[in-house]
Amino acid sequence: MIFLVLDDNFQYDIILDVDREPYMVMSMGAGRRWVMAIACAIAVFASVPAAAQFGDLSRFERAKDAYRKGIVFYNRMQYLAAVEHFRAAVAVYPDYHTAREYLARSYRFAGYTDEALKEWEILANISPHNVAVQGKIDALRFRRVGGATAPESAEFVFASQIESNDQTRYRFPRPVDCAVDRDKNVYLSSFSTGKVVKFDANGEGIGTFTTALGSKIYGIDIFDDTVAMTDFQNDVVFLTDRNFRAIKQFGSKGAEAGRFHGPEGVSFDRNGYLYVVDSGNHRVQKFDAAGGFVLAFGQNGAYEGQLNYPSDVTVIKDRVFVSDSGNKRLACFDDSGNFLRNIGVDGMEGPRGLSEIGGRLVVADEKKGLMMYNPETDVAVWPDLWKNTKGGFSKLFAASFDRDGFLYCVDHHRETLSVFSPLQSRYSNLDLEITSVDTRKYPIVAVYCNVRNRRGMPVHNLLNKNFRITEDSARISGVYVDYLKDLDPSVSVVLCVDRSSVAASHHGDLPWAAEFLLRKMRTNDALKVMNFNSDYWTGNDFDWSRRRALQALKERDYRPGKDFGRALYNALNDVVPRITRRAVVVLTDGSVEPESFRRYSADTVIEYARSHYIPISVVAFRQAAPELARIARETGGSVIRVQELDALRGLYDRVKGQEEYRYVLVYYSFKIADLKGWWSDLRIDVDYLGQKGTEWGGYFVP
Repeated sequence: MIFLVLDDNFQYDIILDVDREPYMVMSMGAGRRWVMAIACAIAVFASVPAAAQFGDLSRFERAKDAYRKGIVFYNRMQYLAAVEHFRAAVAVYPDYHTAREYLARSYRFAGYTDEALKEWEILANISPHNVAVQGKIDALRFRRVGGATAPESAEFVFASQIESNDQTRYRFPRPVDCAVDRDKNVYLSSFSTGKVVKFDANGEGIGTFTTALGSKIYGIDIFDDTVAMTDFQNDVVFLTDRNFRAIKQFGSKGAEAGRFHGPEGVSFDRNGYLYVVDSGNHRVQKFDAAGGFVLAFGQNGAYEGQLNYPSDVTVIKDRVFVSDSGNKRLACFDDSGNFLRNIGVDGMEGPRGLSEIGGRLVVADEKKGLMMYNPETDVAVWPDLWKNTKGGFSKLFAASFDRDGFLYCVDHHRETLSVFSPLQSRYSNLDLEITSVDTRKYPIVAVYCNVRNRRGMPVHNLLNKNFRITEDSARISGVYVDYLKDLDPSVSVVLCVDRSSVAASHHGDLPWAAEFLLRKMRTNDALKVMNFNSDYWTGNDFDWSRRRALQALKERDYRPGKDFGRALYNALNDVVPRITRRAVVVLTDGSVEPESFRRYSADTVIEYARSHYIPISVVAFRQAAPELARIARETGGSVIRVQELDALRGLYDRVKGQEEYRYVLVYYSFKIADLKGWWSDLRIDVDYLGQKGTEWGGYFVP
């Protein structure tokens, strides 16, 4: 069925009630197209009774007006206001499927997951073959039961491969080890050339590292921004940053503490201590972050606690696992070097590279392939990757995971780096979410979006080549893509101050506690002070004035009650539209009251914050209530007692250093100025390592 509406300027809107996804509203401008509009009107109305015609058109016109208003609020990221207008649109015209889709999205981004699911389920019942809607439903349901940080099974699908022979400057003959940083850049050591080559998330070479002529770089690992590499030939350990700028080097040939004889594998633990496999000396040495020797353990032999040309090491919590290659087994020690046990697995013949994912040990066996071993259950699984690669592995030397669960395998003999995606993520593909469309500088259009995997975890560091934008069925070229964490280092903070009667006793300490945050804020940062009890009010708009902030903190306006839910929700409302890194910090006595989360539940606050990657931190004068601790924990924030001075001093650094997962896609629209009010249909596609995602949206030309 097609409904057509004419306004006074001969503009017309068409809603297509067809079984396709997504359902669209299309608007066409005035002027030269009036003849076409009249012709369409005659054709459509010819077979429809007059009463039905104008009754439906009148309802749709009212629904369209509400929809237009909803789109404005949605693209301003004012989602609750958008909800009201989209609800009004579907109440007047229930078949307005585009409005219902945007209603579901608005609920989702406002933290109301149950309501979002209901609306998407309605759309799914109307169009059971709508893959996009079903994907959103499945993703939300899966996340609510909690997605694991490790792959849910040992099943993987081949995604891509980098071959040394296909490279020029970035060739890597005889590769032996690899590591992946938080931005999904891959560092691959080439034993033959003594180089480390660096590839971006799409397999494009972006950097190399080399030392003296004749070096043989072997092991490699990354901790925060520090890269550790071993030189097998020169018996040296190098520490650099992720751009290969030198930090420190230590070691020389010998058997004494701090010296090496053919160092191979290297691994950081969670505290930044560095473990180096001293293969020729049949031992492992432990160093602090500055390269200072801590201890050594192991000696040549085949008995308990002895090693025979070990190859690699990795640490799971406080247990150190060593690939004892010469003895064809694994050895386990504690982090003080005390021997715990040997691990022999049926089928293991040549253990080399070790890594860890979700508490499981990942073993690269050069003769048998990949093994995943659970130290808690003593169960080993051999994933069948051979059939999924281009001919399988010849000598698997190393295997490592990135933060999204992708597996990277180094074949020493065939000189390849193969990348595998978890089977589950391949089935679900990527969840692409358009959070807003900014047209304030039209014809320049900025589209803000999130990209998540099946577990709801953000997909990091995608590039221009990973995105495609279509506007009104026309492919857009020259799209600028940026990962917002790299765009603006400034921060926007809402400081929520507890003004309940029970918090009044801490009034004199409020400015003192806030100073730990205020004194570090910079001129390009933004701060908003929000006071709350049973109500809420603000001391300033987003700006940065230490004097104004302190003045607001010194005011003595305390009243009974404390509506935490409303205060936190409104704080999120204020900070969500900001382009910079965003955070909410609560200054409170730490207690809650029975009515604290009556209007806005803790779950709603958490979902709202997590949808936009906004951490909520709680600074408490006493023990923080469990509800507040849960909100901080599940949003990525922290709970700090004012007595914890070191934590208070580091609060701003944690806010400033938090990861920002949003993407912005900027392009120049091809539309001309006389198309004001025309609905522009947008489609965004993302493609990354065999996973795909699609989302549609749009805007009214301003």
